[in-house]
Amino acid sequence: MIQKVLNLLNAIRAFFPINLLFAQVKYNIIVLFYWIFLFAVVNSQLGNGIGLPYLFLSPEYLGASGGISFLLLGVSIGGFIMAFHIYSYIQIGPKYPFIATLSRPFYKFSVNNSLIPLIFVVNLCVNIYNFQISQEYLEDVKVIYQLLSLISGVILFILFSLLYFFPTNKDLFSITGKNKAHFQAKTSNIKATLHKKQTWYEPFMKSSFDRYYYIGSRFKIKQSRSSAHYDMNVLNKVFSQNHINASVFEILLVVSYISIGFFRDYDFFQVPASVSVMMILTIVIMLISALFSWFKAWTYPIIIASFVLVNLISTKTDFFQFKSFAFGLSYQKEDLAKYTKASLYAMDYSDTAIQNDYENYVKTLENWKLNSGTKKPKLVILNTSGGGLRSAMWTFRVLQELDGITDNEFSKHIQMITGASGGMIGAAYYRDLLIEELNDSLVSRLDKKHLDNISKDLLNRLSFSISTNDLFFRYQTVKINDHYYSKDRGYAFEQELISNLEGAFDHTLGYYTDFERSGTVPTMIFTPTIVNDGRRLLVSAQHHGYLQATDQLDERVGLEPQIENIEYLKYFKDNEPDQVNFTSVLRMSATFPYIMPMITMPSQPGMQVMDAGIRDNYGTKTTVRYLIALRKWIAENTSGVVILKVRDTKKTLIGEKYEDIGLFERLLLPFGNMYGNFPRVQDFNQDELLSTAVRSINYPIEVVTFNLRENFKDKISLSWHLTQKEKQKIKNAVYSDENSKSVQRLLNILRFETKENIKDGKEK
Repeated sequence: MIQKVLNLLNAIRAFFPINLLFAQVKYNIIVLFYWIFLFAVVNSQLGNGIGLPYLFLSPEYLGASGGISFLLLGVSIGGFIMAFHIYSYIQIGPKYPFIATLSRPFYKFSVNNSLIPLIFVVNLCVNIYNFQISQEYLEDVKVIYQLLSLISGVILFILFSLLYFFPTNKDLFSITGKNKAHFQAKTSNIKATLHKKQTWYEPFMKSSFDRYYYIGSRFKIKQSRSSAHYDMNVLNKVFSQNHINASVFEILLVVSYISIGFFRDYDFFQVPASVSVMMILTIVIMLISALFSWFKAWTYPIIIASFVLVNLISTKTDFFQFKSFAFGLSYQKEDLAKYTKASLYAMDYSDTAIQNDYENYVKTLENWKLNSGTKKPKLVILNTSGGGLRSAMWTFRVLQELDGITDNEFSKHIQMITGASGGMIGAAYYRDLLIEELNDSLVSRLDKKHLDNISKDLLNRLSFSISTNDLFFRYQTVKINDHYYSKDRGYAFEQELISNLEGAFDHTLGYYTDFERSGTVPTMIFTPTIVNDGRRLLVSAQHHGYLQATDQLDERVGLEPQIENIEYLKYFKDNEPDQVNFTSVLRMSATFPYIMPMITMPSQPGMQVMDAGIRDNYGTKTTVRYLIALRKWIAENTSGVVILKVRDTKKTLIGEKYEDIGLFERLLLPFGNMYGNFPRVQDFNQDELLSTAVRSINYPIEVVTFNLRENFKDKISLSWHLTQKEKQKIKNAVYSDENSKSVQRLLNILRFETKENIKDGKEK
């Protein structure tokens, strides 16, 4: 019995596909990590919080998830599978000399090397079926059609590849021009191999067998012959010849992928984001395998040395400096601002400048008050949190709902908006619709199509730009305001945003100045984080030097004065600051790490700015400065302040539990604590800051909060892409018990300031 089991185990190990699987683990561990990554993603074990699995389980093309989008995903998976086969053939093939004696050696190697790809495709199909049935509520027939499209795409690319490899893939006999008889050994070593006495464990200690059972032509199981009697130099020549053919195919494919980037501005080429992910993985594998064909064991040392050299060159010269620009600003060398400690402290924040900014903004407040139609209106400050597309849609949804139940009166109370990332995009879109209504170019901002617009996908075009040319080099430019800028994924994001919103945001920052000063729309203050030193850049269409006044109080108590906030309009006064594209301002505040590039401002050295949420995800710091700096006017001219917090996540989630941790979690806990508790730490600090400020202010302040996510188990991905189910959750979230109470409380606070309760400018 034991011997039969051992014989079975021996047979399994002699089965070439199984043997190749062990060889992958032994010799090809780096590429296996790509497969582990993909398996983890499609099984929702990785990237679930940012919606990465949804990109594979429900890909979108031209705004819809259907047969074409799954076909494209299948084609990209087929490309990755062929890249995997080519890389494996180059790395592992020579360890199995018998392959060179087979007809079409690469084809047969690929067939036997398809165990992992086959399991992946089956696993993906199962997950797609379950997801589409349970999350998208599709019928079985439609899901089966999607799966057939996916599989067809995989097969199409593999067949396309084989059309190249069949005529170019050569075996031992076609290269040498000799037949099998010329290579027959005088004596066979097969008998000795099969019948020599050996211990039971010896076969498992051997690195290879003399003979294998492999899948041959027409998928029949065949047994290989010993290759010991062949000249190894001749066998290696076979592998070398096929390596060259494979590397040529790889280079052509990589060049094709990158060349598609020339057409990234056309909707037809905006492939699903998951396709872009597969393209990036395929490009990396193909480049590495091509290098292995040429440099063999020197490949990894050469790659490491290249990275070190590129980094050195990029620090000493402008080469490889892939800067992302704020489009519209002047980056001429003579206009570059000096970004040094001395230049920061030399900024003109004199008492006169601060007083001038204060008086100018008071005029804005007076105009806002006049437009409210109330003697002492409630002043509403909107604080909106970051959170990608979910926050953009949620913020817009809340504003639309509040205006809908107050006959468009609520938005008249909003005087200032601040916050971070996606929330600011949603609020800015709502403000643009207010302007369109004022210009009589819009019927109603409450139309549900606007909510659909803000929820449209932003990730496909962004990821496509990364995969085709943004990752390696940028070869296209765009002319804006007589200045030339390189196109990158930041530009792709801005253009897609304008397209989704039917032309909204297609303005400069200066376009909004008069609207803000007239008090007809709220003032927006963006606060992107300066990566160089942790300061904040205050970006707005108006000057807000008065927000800096509190810094001077530090000197009176002996503290070293600090300049935390750098006012954009003043600091970059020589760089045409009001001509910057408004979409670039939005992008400064919404630069999700790595997904979006950091923006380099026109300074020397370059000031790098990114997501406002790093410092102030909820806008509390800016709000407190605003309340303190303008406290005199607010106390005299309003009946109090309402801070409207629109958050993507509740501070304390329902059902959140604390659990014991294991050894592995304990090792990762210090890093996980810093990352996982980052939003909560901001909440603690900012609640304490706001609480302290409220106690020192002599006018009433109310805080009303709307939370998107209330339950610990109810997650919506942090991404620039939303599924249909997620969109529906966001639409319905405003009707939750807690949010309904917030609506009622807000209406109660504002009940004396609505139009029907006002007569002749006096309160009833």
